[in-house]
Amino acid sequence: MKAPMRLCLLLIMLGFCGNAGAAAFPDHAIRIVVPFPPGGPVDVVARIVGPKLGERLGQSVTIDNISGDDGITGSDLVAKAAPDGYTLLLAPSTHTIHPGTYGKLPFDTEKAFAPISLLVVSQLILVANSSLPVDSVEELIAYAKSHPGQLRYASGGLGGPTQLALELFKITTGADITLVPFDGGAAALNAVAGDKAQVMLAGIITALPMLRDGRLRGLAVSGTHHAPTMPELPTIAETLPGFSAVSWYGVLAPSGTPAAVIARLSAAFDRIVHEPNTEKEFAAIGGEPIGGSPATFAAFIHAEIPKWIRVAKQAGIRIE
Repeated sequence: MKAPMRLCLLLIMLGFCGNAGAAAFPDHAIRIVVPFPPGGPVDVVARIVGPKLGERLGQSVTIDNISGDDGITGSDLVAKAAPDGYTLLLAPSTHTIHPGTYGKLPFDTEKAFAPISLLVVSQLILVANSSLPVDSVEELIAYAKSHPGQLRYASGGLGGPTQLALELFKITTGADITLVPFDGGAAALNAVAGDKAQVMLAGIITALPMLRDGRLRGLAVSGTHHAPTMPELPTIAETLPGFSAVSWYGVLAPSGTPAAVIARLSAAFDRIVHEPNTEKEFAAIGGEPIGGSPATFAAFIHAEIPKWIRVAKQAGIRIE
């Protein structure tokens, strides 16, 4: 047999073997690592999509809460797991914030993971104490500039999305607003309602009860479009073009996971997030389904990391 013909047959055989391997996935249980304790938003998202992934792929899906170091412990476990598609990470937006806020991480945030699917995005809402004499983003900026250093903003801890989002707002506007950190988002919102701080970029669902009873005033939302939960509010971007600071949740695999496995998982998640029941469950926590390709998610991560590195550096935020 001539060499070219042998080469063609070999390539054909390898192709069939490769397809057979992809078709066999999955042949046992899949593990989704949630790098935070049970009951939080990351855990809630995982428990919405996990069982549905199992139904679609015909295998059981377990949710494994491995908390520690603000999500870094569980993320590191997945980064070092076998790249076979059976150990996945449910990552939140802190995943792309950590390269800016932490002096050192045990993995390279981009190179150690293979993006699968951006599941859901949740906008933040810019809220103000009801006694603050502002009704819009423009008025807040003007008030802050005419009262430099007198306004305080609340955040749910140090180095998290609510702090970084308001720091981005400060950098964009040049407003001088002082940080007052609290232990969690609920405590921070209560502080704004009680005038211990005057403004905050908070999760919509957490803020809704206080907005409805008048304890807080909603000024705008933080995404690029109006939020379905509060469609009457403008976006910050309408005043500050290009502004965007959202909470997101997506699925990653260890780097080196076969492309065919990534593609199968991504297609399954894309269908899951757009099912009517899933959309309703996401809406209940203030989320909007996204889905899309691994390449789209990878591009999103690639853009987010330098953005938050810049914000953390300009704001002087560093966690050692």
